[in-house]
Parts: sequence; structure tokens; C-alpha cells
Amino acid sequence: MATITIDDKEYTVPDGKNLVDAAAEVGVDIPHFCYHPGLRPDGNCRMCLAEMEIRPGQYGLITSCNTRVKDGMKIKTDTPQALSNRKGVMEFFLLNHPLDCPWCDQAGECRLQDYSFAHGRSESRFVETKRVPPKKDLGSHIVLFTTRCILCQRCTRFCDDIAGTSELGIVQMGSKSEISTFPGRPLDNKMSGNVADICPVGALVTKDFLYKPRIWHYEKVDTLCTGCSSGCNITLEVMGQKIYRIRPRTNLEVNQYWMCDDGRFGYHAWQDVDRLKTPLKRVGDKLEPTTWPEAVRIAVEGLSAEGGSQTAVAGSPMATNEENYLLRKLAHLALKTSHIGLHRKPAGETWVSKSGFRIEGDKSPNARGAAAMLGAEDMQTVFDGIETGTVKRLYLLGGDIERALSETERATLGKLDFLLVQDVSRSELVALAHVVLPGAIAFEKNGTMTHVGGRVQRLAAAFPQPGGARMDSDIIHYIGRQLGADMGASDPQTIFDEIAGQIEGYAGLNYETIGKSGAMTRGAGSSEAAGG
Repeated sequence: MATITIDDKEYTVPDGKNLVDAAAEVGVDIPHFCYHPGLRPDGNCRMCLAEMEIRPGQYGLITSCNTRVKDGMKIKTDTPQALSNRKGVMEFFLLNHPLDCPWCDQAGECRLQDYSFAHGRSESRFVETKRVPPKKDLGSHIVLFTTRCILCQRCTRFCDDIAGTSELGIVQMGSKSEISTFPGRPLDNKMSGNVADICPVGALVTKDFLYKPRIWHYEKVDTLCTGCSSGCNITLEVMGQKIYRIRPRTNLEVNQYWMCDDGRFGYHAWQDVDRLKTPLKRVGDKLEPTTWPEAVRIAVEGLSAEGGSQTAVAGSPMATNEENYLLRKLAHLALKTSHIGLHRKPAGETWVSKSGFRIEGDKSPNARGAAAMLGAEDMQTVFDGIETGTVKRLYLLGGDIERALSETERATLGKLDFLLVQDVSRSELVALAHVVLPGAIAFEKNGTMTHVGGRVQRLAAAFPQPGGARMDSDIIHYIGRQLGADMGASDPQTIFDEIAGQIEGYAGLNYETIGKSGAMTRGAGSSEAAGG
């Protein structure tokens, strides 16, 4: 640790830490544009100018983002020279900048807007005609409002050093300099949306969030991306039970500062899907709406036929640890069966960026956690039981709107005497069911998931389930009770406390120790690859 002095006050900070970050940790804001903690320092904007003691009583200007703290360092951020230089920097940034704050998409979260109040002039001294370069379509997701750009080069460094794709650069010279893509190379890398996140002004914006309501209208919900097994930490921005934007939430052990475009924009598929809002029962060759009491009656009678020993349950990697644990509990306590499976989809290819950020090929967000809760890795033993006749009935959790059945799976499931499917939308799986119970999607759930590296993290519900859909844990818990089992508590937090006492590797964990950053299961190892 190092003891440093900032504006005549002593602070203890980590030795060697970047001065901008070290100051922020102790509550001192050093203004900056080009610096971002996830990118290499560049020092081009000069907004972070401060004075450092060079020799006793003598100070000189430094760029804070390029300075590492060391013991005994003395810094002044509010001297006349430092403030005068910041005011000059701001004047240059605003020479050609349009006065479009009222309709700029960055309004309310714009550093340029904020710093203009503290370090700008009340009126411009620039009387010449402003330069108005055109708006640019950079790729499938990103638009550049060139007039707003301050050339901080965060975006170019991101593409060079993080994504490793280098689509962006600066063209022209002097006052005509501007960000552009290289000829024939649109900004279409798998992480392109991050350039909008890190842009400190309103220059780079996603087409998805263009001309949307102002940011202060949204409720912000911290949760997880369920696009793959990486478990990226995200923040949902929600209004009126609708998601308007998803942004990455910093977790250096999981996704650093980033997320992939599939996770960022994938929420549309979940919001646009034709949700199941009422239970369904089979009448002849059709599935027809029914009431919850009738659906539960059919489910209980179907599952408990012949004592339940020939009934299997299948969990879902789209479901939480708590939901899969309850399903296993239902199998053991209510049905007295050992036939348990995990209905997961085939994995694809993993993609790794230059910086190590990963998009996992396993698109099942909780495959590791579900396997631990269920004591099963796949559906093989259940399918074998169906083929041999030792399994005649099945309670299957769905929840994946993209999961298709293979011909073999369809044929095997078609041999069941009774199939209960708990799902969120009509699908090939639902079409085979005798009774269907409408559950919840990840944006409607509280609970935990375990990412590919073994880190347990928390989901948070952004809004309630639509219509007559219900929380999956509540459905499983109620059916277990109707089958005569003592299912214990139904709230996720208490269920997880039980998991910690029953499931190997989860001992010592609870919602408090998991917190916002997650906690590793025992035996998972201490190193994790950053995911996406």
C-alpha cells in the first residue's frame, strides 16, 4: 500500500494503481474522457491534468491516467493551473460540438455534459462556422454521430486491444480528423456494442437504443445474461414491464467490463416470443386451455400412476439452481424415483477475443449448476428407461425458446404414457405434452445460476410473469405438496440455504456471501476465464 496526498489530504491506496482509479476509490473525482479502466491509458484528451510535486515545493502538470501512484506522492487537482488547462481543453472539445443535448441519446449520462458545467465557459468564443461532418452507419449495430465525437479513441483501442478486430481508426488530419471504419471492414465484431457503452459522449450509439425514452425513466435491475454459460453480469433498463436496454455490469472475475452482442440484443427474442399464459391440456390431438386446478389435477394423477416409480423428472439448464434442486427433491420425496435427467442442448463453438473475453459454445446458462442440483449430466439414462419401458411418465422442465428436438428425441418422447412439460412458449416439446404448465423466463426470476467456471451468481426479476404464468419454483413446490411431500420452503433464498447443506461444493455459500459479484463453489479452482 502507498500513502499519498491529494489536495492536502492523506490517503492510503494500492501501490502502483492508476492515479485516476486510486483517487476515485477515496472519493476524489479526477475528470477524464479518454481513460477507461478496461483499456490501456492513452493520455490524449488531457482532461485529467493535475499537478504533482516534482521536488519539494515545486509542482508540474501530469496526465493522471498515465501516472501510477507510489508512496509519498503529492497531487493537487484544484490548482489554478490545472483548472485553467481543463477549461481550455473543454473549450477545444466544444468548438464544433452541436448544441443538441435535449435530443442526444447520451443526455443524462454524458461526461461532456457534466464537465461543461464544472469546467466549461458560459458562452463560446468561437465565431466561425462549425464543422458538420455526416452521421455514419458503422455496422449492423452501431451509428456514429460524428459531430459529437471528441476523438478520445476509446473505441479504436477497444477494437484493437479487446476485440482484436481493429475495424476502427482515425482518418483525415487536424480539424478534419474523425473516426471511421477501414474500407470494406464494417464494425461487426461479436462485441461491437461495447463501443457505445464506453463512449463518454453521445457519438457512438446502438441502433437498438436510438431515440428511446431518457435514461432517468428506467428502473435498473442487476442480473445475469443467460445467452451462454459464461454468466456475464448485466444491468437491465426496464420501463412498463419492457426491457429497453441491456448493458454489461463490471465483474473482473467473469466478464471484465464487457458483454457480447448476442447477449446484449438477444432480449428481443424473449420479449417477442408467443408466451404461454395459461395451462394447456390434451384433448384428442389438440392442446386446449384449462384452469390451474384442472392442470395440477391432471399432472398429479399422471405423475403418480403406479406409485410414481416409473416416473422420471428432467431438469433444465435454463432453470435456476433452486428450481432444479426442488425438482430433484420432488423426485425423491414425492415420486420415490431415481430416474432423473437434464435436458440440455448440444454445445457449439467457443469464441475468445484478443483480451481473453469468452463467448462459450455451451448456450445453456446453468448447465453446471443444474447438473450439480440434479445429480445428472444429460438425458441418456431417462431416454434409455423410456426405450426399455422402465420409464413411462416424465415431468420435464423446458424454458429454452430456441431448443429444437432431434428426430430421435421426438420419437423417444412419443413413447411415453404421460408427459408433463413446464415451459414458456409453444414448441416442439410442448406439442408432445399431455399437460403444459406456463413458467417464467430468466428476466422474471429470482435465484442463482452457476457459470461454466463454478461461480454461483444471482438472478433478479425485472418484472412479473404475464397472464397466468407462474414462477417455476412455485409450480414445482405446489405439485410436490399435492403429491404428499414435505417440500420445505418455497422462496429461493431459503432453498439455497438448504442447497448449501446438501450439495457438494456449495457448503458455506448463501445469498450474502454470493453478493453482487458471485462466489466460487468449492473444488472449482481459483482461476476463471472471462466470459461473454
